[in-house]
Amino acid sequence: MSTAKTQEYTIQGKPAASGITIGKAVIINSESRTITPTSIKKREVDDHKERFLESKKNLIAELEEMSGGLQDSQTADIIDTQKQIIQDPEIEKSVFDIIENKLLSADFAVYQTYCTFIERLKESGSELFRQRIIDLEDIRDRFIAEVCGQKNVKSIKKGSIIVTREISPTDLVTYYEDGASGLVMEKGGTTAHAAIIAKSLGMPCIVNAKRATKEAVKNEIIILDANEGMMVLRPSDETVKDYKVKLKAQKKGSKLKCSNDFETTDGVPFKLMANIEFEAELNNASKSGSQGVGLLRTEGLLFGKRVRNSPDEQQEFYEHIVEGIEGPVTIRLFDIGGDKNARRPHKETNPFLGWRGIRLLLDEKKLLRSQLQAILTVAGKNPGRVKILVPMVSVIDEVREIRNEIEKVQGALLSSGVDIDENIPLGLMVEVPSVALSAYQFAREIDFMSIGSNDLTQYTLAVDRGNDRIHTLFQHYHPSVLKLIKMTVDGAKKADVEVSVCGELAGDEIGAACLFGFGIKELSMVPSSVPKINELLCSKSAEEFIKLADHAIELSSSEELEQLYGEWK
Repeated sequence: MSTAKTQEYTIQGKPAASGITIGKAVIINSESRTITPTSIKKREVDDHKERFLESKKNLIAELEEMSGGLQDSQTADIIDTQKQIIQDPEIEKSVFDIIENKLLSADFAVYQTYCTFIERLKESGSELFRQRIIDLEDIRDRFIAEVCGQKNVKSIKKGSIIVTREISPTDLVTYYEDGASGLVMEKGGTTAHAAIIAKSLGMPCIVNAKRATKEAVKNEIIILDANEGMMVLRPSDETVKDYKVKLKAQKKGSKLKCSNDFETTDGVPFKLMANIEFEAELNNASKSGSQGVGLLRTEGLLFGKRVRNSPDEQQEFYEHIVEGIEGPVTIRLFDIGGDKNARRPHKETNPFLGWRGIRLLLDEKKLLRSQLQAILTVAGKNPGRVKILVPMVSVIDEVREIRNEIEKVQGALLSSGVDIDENIPLGLMVEVPSVALSAYQFAREIDFMSIGSNDLTQYTLAVDRGNDRIHTLFQHYHPSVLKLIKMTVDGAKKADVEVSVCGELAGDEIGAACLFGFGIKELSMVPSSVPKINELLCSKSAEEFIKLADHAIELSSSEELEQLYGEWK
């Protein structure tokens, strides 16, 4: 890389979502703010107290504006509680005491006060109540940003390219809706949550772009070439001209309609579904030609600026998804934990091996039953279209317990006069090797199985899929992973249960070819991958895919499989 900052140079990354875009850089500092004690002089005390009071006033106004359009009383209550916390006289007393008597700055006074308040809440008896600490941390951080004269959420112009260390999926969707056209992240791998969402939204994205936030300059034109995995800084006029030609060709290509044959050359049918999490992804899912939603992630309802965890709010969201696309919709229960809830009240040494998915839900019955009520209500209005998928199953008792919970909620709904789909399919995610190894026994307990290849790879290869230091070891079509998938298919077939795949492997050409060869006829992926996988599976006979898969499972490395696929294709 050139050190001459006035000349064109590039920063390399790893392609996560293909495409090209040209736009002005918006630098998002997503690092947690570290607040250290800063001494002030006595003459500055009144100024710091005034900054605190003004910030408090602004935050209250912001919360009141946020709650203005809400109909649900539970969400309104949450916002009202946040307002009460901000207005708590004990908080103001503590902040003023730190400013006046310890002569420390307003931002540190707010930070220390809220941290003390949060520690007290951690001693609460209810785990769900303690989880509201997440909201308190947001209030604290917004308060500090106000006091320091900074805003957490930047306003961006249409066409801007987000450059950041990392970003939450909800923030990314917000920027996308504001017009962001691309994403560059310094951290993460191609299976990072935000990278997957970017791909689903059709936003070019690269990850592992070292020093991107240090080298990019705010509001300067940059080129993001996610096909080649690079960001071009200080592009010359000639380079911009060349990329505008490429961009024009890209837009023309995106308008081409994909084939909707959905069958191999010898007439074997298959289904290609979409993985989505936000309403903003529905349009791309419909345009892609997908035949339904194979994975609806629901964690976005619990995090972000607007928490939507009441049954009514969830029901509205699920109805919007079901109405917004044709075909079946598989709704995954809240998969909280791992990389989906970093700011937890109790730190776990190994969060990916800890309290997450079904393990958490079976402990937090109120949260589980609230979600089941919403899903089952929507399923009753749309019989035959909704499926329930259970995440992070590792032992059979979990399946039996979740089925029991479903039956309880169905009974309560029927007693209330609410129609239900008595035959709603219940499936489990195959993410843990124990399930793959005992697939037949698990399959006898449920109606379908969906392989989450991202986590299955992670747990099989002992590679944290979000760790950018070892991202090269995350090989989702490693032969050992493929063997577990084949074992799952064989066990499920014995129990006469269908298997699908909803991880990133399904949207990868090599992965899709092998999965179909194993006999998996339903693949779910980010919407942008549907046309290319459809084209691939339509290009050969089922027998050819079977031969490839049989050969692949006998190899010893991903590199050998890549070479085999290159020769086979």
